[in-house]
Amino acid sequence: MTTAELTHEEAHQAHHGAPPATARFGMIMFLISEAMLFAGLIVTYIVLRIGYGSWPPAGAPDINLKLPHPTSLNWVMIINSLILISSSLVFHQVEVSVKKKGKSGILPLMITILLGTIFLCVQGWEWHHLYSDGLWFNTFGVYGSCFFVTTGFHGMHVFVGLLLLTWCLLRQLFTRCFTPQRHVALDNVGLYWHFVDVVWIVVYTIFYVV
Repeated sequence: MTTAELTHEEAHQAHHGAPPATARFGMIMFLISEAMLFAGLIVTYIVLRIGYGSWPPAGAPDINLKLPHPTSLNWVMIINSLILISSSLVFHQVEVSVKKKGKSGILPLMITILLGTIFLCVQGWEWHHLYSDGLWFNTFGVYGSCFFVTTGFHGMHVFVGLLLLTWCLLRQLFTRCFTPQRHVALDNVGLYWHFVDVVWIVVYTIFYVV
């Protein structure tokens, strides 16, 4: 049967979404391009830091990880990083619940969204804290601009991830569309969320630990 001979319903079914392998490949290619963007930001930071001399600049708040006091900003960011990593582990439970157990996965999905929201709010609090200490995009040269551009770029990705997770939650709440037989969109959102977590581990190590 030629394309011209297809009925309206058959044509709709024939063009309803991409095959799972194609959708997954598209997401992987997208994440590779995002990884290249982050790599550019991180490499730029490393090169500038090596060539800058004194780091951090005199008078600038030091964001590097030390042996922190229990109430210091460093402890807050350590805990915040663990929260984001935990969200990735919780989302894995969503995937297991839906794909292997045939459950809705709604509860762990809600927990994932909550943990991601907490991470983003704490990062906003950190920005406010550093701004109060005089560190911002336009202060202390590349020290401030590199930090805020890179962490801000990552924060934007977390926000987009939260929107995608919320979209998955609403679809599952009202339509139960994710099942052991149908979970392509959930898989792709999972790839994105795990990618965001891995990127944060790299960013945290480069900016706070090294």
